[in-house]
Amino acid sequence: MESSLPPGLHLSAKSPTTNDSSQQRQPRPTWTQHCGVYRSIDPSKAWVPSPQVYPSHPPNSSDGQQGMPPDFLLDLTFRKPRSGVEVQSLGSSEGSSSSSSVREPFQLVSVVSPPHPNGSEPTRKRKSTVRRLAGKMRSLGLSIRTDPALANPPPEQDAIPLATSATSSVGRKSSTKVQPHEWKEWGYWARPLVSGFYAHNSSSPTDYPLQHIDDSDMTVEEVLRSLTSPDGTQHPERWKLGMTHPSLPPRPTRWSPPNPTRPLPFPWEVQLNPLLGHVLFGTPRLEWDIKEDITAASLATIPREDGTHEAALLLSDPDLAQPATYPFLTHMYVNALAEDSSPQFAWPFMVLNPHGIKIRDIINSVHDNFQECVREREYYGWTMARRREAARAHRKRCDPQEHPHKAMAGDLEVNDDMRRIDYLGNRTVFRGLAPNPDMTGWVLYLGQD
Repeated sequence: MESSLPPGLHLSAKSPTTNDSSQQRQPRPTWTQHCGVYRSIDPSKAWVPSPQVYPSHPPNSSDGQQGMPPDFLLDLTFRKPRSGVEVQSLGSSEGSSSSSSVREPFQLVSVVSPPHPNGSEPTRKRKSTVRRLAGKMRSLGLSIRTDPALANPPPEQDAIPLATSATSSVGRKSSTKVQPHEWKEWGYWARPLVSGFYAHNSSSPTDYPLQHIDDSDMTVEEVLRSLTSPDGTQHPERWKLGMTHPSLPPRPTRWSPPNPTRPLPFPWEVQLNPLLGHVLFGTPRLEWDIKEDITAASLATIPREDGTHEAALLLSDPDLAQPATYPFLTHMYVNALAEDSSPQFAWPFMVLNPHGIKIRDIINSVHDNFQECVREREYYGWTMARRREAARAHRKRCDPQEHPHKAMAGDLEVNDDMRRIDYLGNRTVFRGLAPNPDMTGWVLYLGQD
C-alpha cells in the first residue's frame, strides 16, 4: 500500500533538466592541472603554456568569472600577517596591530574580509565570547585586571627562536603556495614530448650519455631535425641538454638548484607535490600498490556521476620527473609508518637525490625499502598476530592462482622469502606522506587494498 503524501506535495517522475550551457562550461578534472596528459612539441610553432583549469579570479568578481575553490591547509609555521589580516597580541589594545616576530607572545589572528566589489562594507561579526563576557562583568561592577607580565613575558634564555615569514630558519624567503599548473610546467620542461618520445632535459639516469648544447657544433634547429631519421627511426640520444628555443617549454624559475652549502628546510617548511600529499579519506591522487614497482603507479580514477570510472592513466615520464617538494630537497628521511602497532618503525629509509628529489625517487625508494627480506631476529620480534598476518600475506603474494599473469610471464617467485612487504598485510596502498609530528622526518601513510 502506497503511503499518502501531504496535501500540496507532488513527486515528479521526470529527471531534473540541466542547462546545456552549464554542461559545456563544466571544468575538467582538477588533476589535469598538475599531471596527466602532456602536449607534444611542434618545432614549427611557438610554445604556449597550458591554461589554468580555474582562472585566478576571486569568486563573483566583476568580470563574471568564477575563481578557484578555497584550499584549506594546515600551516605549522609561524608567519607574518598577509595583506588583509590583522594581528593583535594578547593584552594589546583593540586598535593596535603588530607583526609577528621572533619570541613573540601568542597572537590572536582575525581575518579581515576583502572589500566588497560594489564598494559596500561587510557587516561586522558578533563580538567574541571573551569580549562579551568581559562586557557583562563590567556591567555588574566587577573589575578586570590584566597582568602586563603575562601579556608580554620576557624571552626565555633557552627558547628556540621561530622563523618569521620574511626569512625561514635557514635564511630563505618564503613564497606563496605552488599552484597546480606550476608542477606541470616542470614536467613539460624536464621531459618534453618531441618526435614521439620524451626527451631528458633534467638530470636523471639514462641508458645513453647526453651532451650539452654548448659542447656541440650543432644548432638547436639541427638537433630538432636530427631526432627522427628519414625512415622514421627515433634518436633520443641526439637530444642536447640546455637547449632553448621558442617551441620548447622554458625552465620554471621557481625551483632553484639545490645548494649543498646551505641547510635543508624542515619537513613542515616545504610544500609537497599534490601526488604525494596525504589524503585523510576518499581516493588518493596517486593510485599505487607499493608491492608493485614504478611501472604500476597511476593516477587515481575518480568515479563519474553515472557510477563508471575513467580508464587508469599510468604516470608518464613528465609526471615522474616532477619535483617532490618545493623548494627542492636532496634528503628526505621517512622514519614513521602511520597506524603501526610497533613502538618504532623498524625500517626507516632515506630518499636521496643531489639534484633535487623527484616523484620517481619517492616511488622507487618506498618500493625498494619494503622489498628487502625479513631477518630471523626481526620475524621473532613480532607478535603472534603479526606473524600470522604476515604469513597470510606471504602465501597470497606467492600463489600463482592469485597472480596468474605474473605466473605466465615468469615474474612470480613461488618459493620467495618473506619480505618487509608481507609485514604490512593488506595495507599496501600508498596514501601519501606528511611531516612527522615529532619534527624528525616524514610519515608514510598506507591503506588497505
